[in-house]
Parts: sequence; structure tokens; C-alpha cells
Amino acid sequence: MSNNRQHFHTFDALRFFSFLLVFIHHSPVPDSSFLSFFSKSGGIGVVFFFVLSGFLITYILIHEKNRTEKISLKKFYIRRILRIWPLFYAMILFAFITPYLLNILQLPYSAEGYQPNWLMSVLFLENYKMIIEGGFPNVSPLSVMWTLCIEEHFYIVWGILISIIPLKRIPHLITGSILLASISRIIYSHYGLSTIDLISNIDYFAFGAIPAYILVCKTEILGRLDKLNRSLKYLAASASLILIFGIPNLETEWLDFVAPLLFGTFFSLTILWTLPQNNHLKISDKLWISKLGVFTYGLYLFHTIVINLFLNLKISSFDFNWILILITSLITTILISIVSYHIFEKHFLKLKVYFY
Repeated sequence: MSNNRQHFHTFDALRFFSFLLVFIHHSPVPDSSFLSFFSKSGGIGVVFFFVLSGFLITYILIHEKNRTEKISLKKFYIRRILRIWPLFYAMILFAFITPYLLNILQLPYSAEGYQPNWLMSVLFLENYKMIIEGGFPNVSPLSVMWTLCIEEHFYIVWGILISIIPLKRIPHLITGSILLASISRIIYSHYGLSTIDLISNIDYFAFGAIPAYILVCKTEILGRLDKLNRSLKYLAASASLILIFGIPNLETEWLDFVAPLLFGTFFSLTILWTLPQNNHLKISDKLWISKLGVFTYGLYLFHTIVINLFLNLKISSFDFNWILILITSLITTILISIVSYHIFEKHFLKLKVYFY
């Protein structure tokens, strides 16, 4: 089955771009810098990760169901486990021993945030712990792992739903998910709760599912889209960039509820434009941004650790300015992620071939 799946160029480049948004957001960029305008878009990088994940997971599931009329959830979940769990639990272990390492190295560390509940962490429930505490854990990289918790919950729920729902009913699932998330955000806002669970983010995954459904089940739509004027596609891509950097710099309350629909729509269109064979939004897999996108999972998990390390070095010994911290942290994060992928993660990924 896997040999018949389509390879999606451009996606690795988009992943790396999304990571950069998150990275700059977590970097010590001062308000006086021009980069502060872009640093506010870190959350948008996470949104695009969700939309892209919604596309890829939905495509995998409905591609299998369309060909075999059933889905092997066991094999699907094992493949997800092999991709996510090894590095996830390695980072949990690292977070647990971090305070001891900092004491041995005599490096300062912040006491801000709550003391982790390790059972919640290992069970992919960190996001709910954050909702309960109303803040972040006091050790890296647990503070960014809430997104992986949401991803894991999505894999479980979406896999079950796609396996039992007829393919022709998937549009209803997508519509229902978008409505559910929109309503839940209003409720969460009323009670002052953080929107960092699957229910309040499932619309992003659903928006990603739209192009996946079209690709597998409505190929005639894809053919018509392929014939659209390229200027319309460039316009949609440009609108996405304007939204990414523009909306986070606006302070209008109603945008909190409208922005998810805008982001979901335009990110879904961006993916859709890349799917036809004769598209004009192709980023080659040979470009450096695409090659670095392969290591996005490690980049995401390692970057806060590296940034905090250089911030601690600045406080304790070395006189780093924020630009040097940003550049050094990015280069170091990339190097560590490449090593992690080839030395550690890749060995587990090779096992996925037995579960197709």
C-alpha cells in the first residue's frame, strides 16, 4: 500500500518555515527589534503544523480505506508510535534530569511555572495539566509538548472515526469538527480556559482533511483547480503570508474567533494548490529548506532546550547579545536535530516498513 502513496513535495519546506515561526517566537527578541513583528506569529506555526498533520493523517487513512475498504488501526497506530514515542520519551527523561544537570553544571534555572506531574507527562496529558494549572511547566521541553499531546489525541480519535465512517460522510465529519472547535473556543473563553486541547483545535486538522479528501475521493475537483489561473494561487499564498504576520500584530478581540477560520481556510488552500501535477507553488525537495524540514520533529523538541541553555550561559558567564543567541541557538538546534535523526530516530523509522 505504501508504495502507491503520493509523495508530497513542498511539505518539508513548509514544515521548516512553520518551525522558524515557533523558533523566533521562543527566542529572546526585544520589542525594539524588527523581528518582534514576526516573533508574534509563533502560534501560527503550530496551527500550520496541525493543518498539515490533518492532511497527511487523513490522506493515509482514506487512501487505505479507499483501496482496501478497511483500515488496520493497529498498524496505523504502531507507525505513529514509531515516529513519535522514541524522541518524545527521550525528551521526557531529559526534562526529568534537567534540574540535576543544571545543579551539577552550576547553571541557574528559572523557577517560573508549575512542578511537572510526570505521570501526566508520560501519558500525553501535559496539555490538560497546563489547562488545570493555568500556566507552563518549569522545565524544557515540556512547555512545547502540549502540541504533541494534541497530535496524539488526534491520531487516536481520527483513526477510529475514519475507520467507522463511510468515505462519503467524511465531509460531515469535517464540518462537524469545524463547528465543534468554534463553539468550544467561545465556551473556553467564557470560563477563562486555555484552548490547548483537541476539541478546541480539531478544526485545524479538519481543514487539513479537506484537500486530503479531494485528492483521494474528488479527483475531478483537483483537475479543475489545476486549470485555475496561477495568479489566483499566488494571491491565496500571499494572503496566507499576510494573515500569518498581520493578524498576531492586531489587538481586536473578535479576531480570536474569526482568525482560526481564516487560517484554516487559507492553509487548506495552500496545501490544495501544491497537489496538482502542474502546480506553480512547488518547492523542490533538493533545496536546503526542504532538506532541513525532514528534521522538523527534532527541531521542535530541541529548540527551547538550546535557547534556554544559551540564555543561562549569558546570565552566568558569557556576554551574548540576543542576535548571537538567536543565530547560535538555531545552528545548534539544527545540528543536534540532524544527529538525533540519523543516530536515534531513524532506527525506529526503519521499522515502519513492517507495519504497512
